[in-house]
This record gives sequence, C-alpha cells and structure tokens, in this order.
Amino acid sequence: MPQVQITCPVCQRNHTITATDAQSRGEEPVHFSCPDLDRRYRLVGFYVDTRRRLYSLQGLEDDALKLTDQLKAELGTHEFERKFDRWKQIDYPPLGLIDEYPDKIRQIINTYCVGYSYPAVTASCCLAERVLNRLVLKTRDHFKTHSEYKKIRRKDSFDDWERMLSLISEWELVPKRAIELFRDLMPIRHQSVHYREGYDFEEVAPIVINNLIAAIAEVFGVINRKDIYLVFDVPGEVWVRSDAERLPFVKEFVLPHCYRAHAVHDVDIQSRKINERLGKTGPLTDEEFVELRKGS
Repeated sequence: MPQVQITCPVCQRNHTITATDAQSRGEEPVHFSCPDLDRRYRLVGFYVDTRRRLYSLQGLEDDALKLTDQLKAELGTHEFERKFDRWKQIDYPPLGLIDEYPDKIRQIINTYCVGYSYPAVTASCCLAERVLNRLVLKTRDHFKTHSEYKKIRRKDSFDDWERMLSLISEWELVPKRAIELFRDLMPIRHQSVHYREGYDFEEVAPIVINNLIAAIAEVFGVINRKDIYLVFDVPGEVWVRSDAERLPFVKEFVLPHCYRAHAVHDVDIQSRKINERLGKTGPLTDEEFVELRKGS
C-alpha cells in the first residue's frame, strides 16, 4: 500500500498516511482526520420529559392548559379526570433517557392511564426483563475471562433475574441503586406473571411503573449520570467523560448515540458533516476540553 503525504487543512502540518492505489492516483477520495487533535464523544440523542412540572410551577398555567388538551387528545376525553389522576401518580423524572426506553415507557404509562392495569403491570415486568437481558447480552463479550462467560456466551435470552443481576453487579455495569430497584421488581414479576388468586393489579400498577422508571433512569439517565457525562459544563451540550469511554456499558449503549469531534468544530445540520477547526493540538484534560469548547 502506498504512503501518501497530506497537508492537514486544520493544523497545517504534513501527515503521512497509508492509501489505496486508487487514492494515490487521485481516483478515490481520501477521508482524513487530523491525528493531533484530541476528540470527545458528544451525546446527541436523549429524551427529556419535564411536562409534569408545568402543574407545580407558577406562571406556567397557560402551558399547563395546553398540556391538558394534549393529554385529552392522547388518552381520550372519556373519564379524563380519572385518567389524569393516574397520569399524575407516575413519577417521571426529567433526567433525560437514552436508547429505546422513552417510547416503551410512554406506552406503559398510557396503558395504565386508560385503566388497563393488568397489561401495564405485565408490560412493566417484561420491559424490566428486557433491560436486564440487553445489559448482559450486549456487554458479555467484554468479560470473556469471567467464570460464567462460557456458560452464557451462546445464550439468546435469559429469564433468571437473579443470575442476570449477579452478572450485572459483578461486571459493575450499573449503579448499585439500579440493582436494588430491579431486585424490588423481581417479586412483582413472579407474582404477576404466575397465577396468584386475587392479585390486585390496579393497586400494584403505579408502584411497579414508578419502580421501573426509577431503575431505568438510574441506568440510562443522562443528567444524573455524572460518572459518565459532562452535563451542560458546556451550555446546552452533553459530552462523555474521557475516562468513561472505555467502559463496556458506555461503548455499547452510549457511544452509538454520539458523534466524535474536537472541541472546536461546527456541524452542518443538513449534511451532518463535522467541520473541525484548530483549537489546540495534543492531549487535553476534560476541563481543558470544556474550556476550549466554550471559547469556540
């Protein structure tokens, strides 16, 4: 493979890269990123729900009325007050969520609000089990030296919550509080999925939904995960901490929702092209990166 010398349009230095024969002849484009610029991952896909605050903050009465109309359109006007009371029982923290969970949680909440407690409870348990499965299945190849790896490497799914929670705990994938919340859900899963005479699904529904949301927020939340993110250190932006990039959870669940760039850059919204400019070459601490980004 031929070696080609390129003058970097960002740092103006010459860099030698390995190119294909077609690239060396000018027949194919060369995609080049300056190797002297330190880069970080910026989170661009997360969901924040602050709607419940509209009913508790002064001066937002008009916005609250608009939200009520939206809820009527979403949930139906028949017996709306009862639906609204159920909606208010759900504690949805405005912490931001990544991945697939906001939409699935919304479906569960709406199911409960319209009065269907049984499917709301069972769906909550199913979603909790899905979360545990995804945590184990997507990260297990990062733990090939673990004693259990050979036993689980070919598994497509699990229904043993205790086994999954033990693995997730030993691999230190999630905060300890998340493990506790999922353990609280485990007996509800067994009681609701397996037959139990007289089980009160209506009473259990808001409890299991709130526990589920709290557990998912502990894992997939954004604003509360300061161990992973630099949250609004740069106003309006969320960046992944440099020492968190190597974590299996971050690699599998966070980085797919990010783009990677130097602190000094612009993004063309239409083409989604990242245009980097020279800020500072060489390694940067997170604090230096933030200050450079703020000054750009």
